[in-house]
Order: sequence, then C-alpha cells, then structure tokens
Amino acid sequence: MIRLNILIATVFPLPGGGIWSFVSNLSEKLVKQGHKVDILCTSDNNSKVVILNGQTIVNLNPYRSSVQRRLLRAVPHVINNPWVYHAEMNRYVFEQGVSTIDLTKYDIIHAQDVLCAVALSRLKRAQVPLVTSIHGFLSGAIFHQYKSINLNMSHQEIWNTFVLRYYSRMEQIGYEASDYIHTSSYWLRKIIETQFNISPSKIKTFKYGVKLSDFIHESSPWKVNGKKIILANSRLVYLKGLHHLIEALSFLKSRNDWECWILGEGELENSLKKDCKNLGIEKDVIFWGNTSKVKEILQQSYMLVLPSLLENQPFAVIEAQLLGVPTIVSDAGGLPEMVEHNKNGFIVERENSRKLSERIEYLLNNQEKRDQMSQYAKVQGEKMWDVNRLSRNTVQLYANSIKLHQK
Repeated sequence: MIRLNILIATVFPLPGGGIWSFVSNLSEKLVKQGHKVDILCTSDNNSKVVILNGQTIVNLNPYRSSVQRRLLRAVPHVINNPWVYHAEMNRYVFEQGVSTIDLTKYDIIHAQDVLCAVALSRLKRAQVPLVTSIHGFLSGAIFHQYKSINLNMSHQEIWNTFVLRYYSRMEQIGYEASDYIHTSSYWLRKIIETQFNISPSKIKTFKYGVKLSDFIHESSPWKVNGKKIILANSRLVYLKGLHHLIEALSFLKSRNDWECWILGEGELENSLKKDCKNLGIEKDVIFWGNTSKVKEILQQSYMLVLPSLLENQPFAVIEAQLLGVPTIVSDAGGLPEMVEHNKNGFIVERENSRKLSERIEYLLNNQEKRDQMSQYAKVQGEKMWDVNRLSRNTVQLYANSIKLHQK
C-alpha cells in the first residue's frame, strides 16, 4: 500500500464540532494505516492558522490591513454589506496565512468546507489532487440565519439577496475546484448535482464513521431524580429548530415525569430561555452549555430529539444510536437517511411542534417500545457507522484522485 502524506484542512477552528468528529476519527485511522496526516485549521477567532500537533502557527493579524485595502480598492461597495465583507476578509486573510506554509510535501489535500477548497485550490501545486468533504449546505444554512432576522421576507427574496448569491457562488467555485466531492447523505449529493450542476461522477457518497469501541453500551438508568431525560444536543441557533422543541414540550407541562437537557451554546440561548419561562417550563428545561461529558449524559437519556430545519448527518444522532438511545428527528435534509421510522426512532414533519410533542409523549408512555428501539438502534448503528468502512472509502477516493492527475 502506498503511504500518503495528507493535509486535512478547514477554515473552521478545531477541535470541536461535527467536523472535528469526522476529522479526528478519520485521521486516527489513516495514521494507524501508515499514512502521515497533518490537520490545518484556524484558532483564536480567526486570528491564527495552525497545524495541530505541529510547530506551525501563522499569525493572521498582520495581513488584515493590506487585505482590507486591496478588497476595498477592488470592490468598494462590499463594505456596505457586513455579511459579505467579513466573509471576504476572513477568506483572503486565511489564504494569505496558508500561503506561507509549505504545501509541496503533500500528496493529497482533503478540504472540509468549500471556502477552504477555494483557497487551497489557488495555492496548491496543479498536480496535487484536491478532495473536499461537504458536511453541510452552506448557502442553505446562511438562508436560515438570514431568515431568522428577516422574517417578513419571502424565501425567493432572501435567495435573491447579495448575501445568498455570494455564498452560492462560493459553493459553486469550491465544488468546481475539487477533483472529487464527498458527501455523507444523498440529500446533500442531490443539492450539489441539481442546484450547482456538478457531474454525478465527481461526487462520492459514503457514510461517516466512528471508532465503535468508544461506544460501550451499558444498561441505562433512564431516569434522573425520578424523571426521564429528553436530550437535545446542538448549537443554539435558529436552523436547529429548538424553539419548536420548547413549544412541543410546553404541551407536556402537565406531566411531571420528564426533564429536558439541552447541550450546546449559541446566539439564541437567552431567547430560548425566555421562551421556556413564557411557556411555563423553565424549571423543566436545563441548559447545560458545552460539556465534555456528552457520552455520559447520553447514557442517562431516555431519548434524543433533533428538530432541525436544515441538517446533513449530525454526529449527535450517530453517538445516540451507538449508545442505544432512540432518536426523534425532523424530516429535514439528511436526517431521514439516519433514522428508520418506528424502528430506532421517529421522523416528524419539520416545524410541526404538535406532532413532535405527540412522538415524545408516545415514547414517555411506552417504555417497552423505547427499549425495542434502543436495541435496534445499537445493532444497526454498529453496521452503519464503522470508521473502518469510512477509511476504506476515503483511501479509495484518494487513490482515484491521484490516478486522475496521472492521466
């Protein structure tokens, strides 16, 4: 087997988040197979580019003034749109920082987002393959973020804004610059094929993977202080749909047998807490913030609920399944590809708080069904989310990319 020198790269900070779950599981497996892997990312609020576990640290602040001057000289009106202005500043500053790093030693570059793919496609040697794993629908996420503060605008009006047209264009460039694109869901694959007109032959779809030995399923107590724990594990932002979960829980406030724990941080924390108070469930919903004890909390949970408005394939669901926790998810994005309705969880219509409440209550009332779902989730999860399959598929993708450049 050929030993490869691989650069895995992203514009986002690591460790942390779903990208880190993917990168850390994959890179550990690749290293065990004999490959050399460097992980490039940002840190300290986009003020540095670093290679983890290495000596490379690039301070980005010295580049900001010159990038700003060139950007405003080339596109003076961009300053009037803060969303695009800050995105362009960060993109070009990132590119300037990475340009000081020696990329010639890598046999393949594996980007983890389209913005990174755009930057590295301009910096790498032409003969070095660029593979990009797409973990989410970027402009779709921006759409929901924009919608949350412009509720009176129609969907089409939002898609026609300069902001959405900018992010859609960045996605297009990133896809076109990549030799191959990896998606974990067929939902995301279809978007890339149809909305961005990318050839199906360029897109490879295979599931995420984790180290199964990290998920030892122990007998769960199901109750904490006499109550069944309803868990939500996500960023506290609009597109995660947690406001629908809180409304759903308000329909159950006459019961005293449940408590909801919400893991994560985000811009909507105060708003969500206010919703809980207004709906009379502030004592029943506990906001944990970020925690390193996700697996331990999952072991205590009766169910996981993810009512997202937009989602690819979150590791929160993968971890829950491997620990035998039934999941109730919305029908958004790639979530229906993860959950078998009525077998390891339920799929409900997005933004339908009443239906979500009914499914939560059904599980609260039916422990036998919950336990059946738990067993099925564990068995199927081990078949679906094995890191060995992920590494085999990824190495094959690398080999195809290298072969493409040898023609």
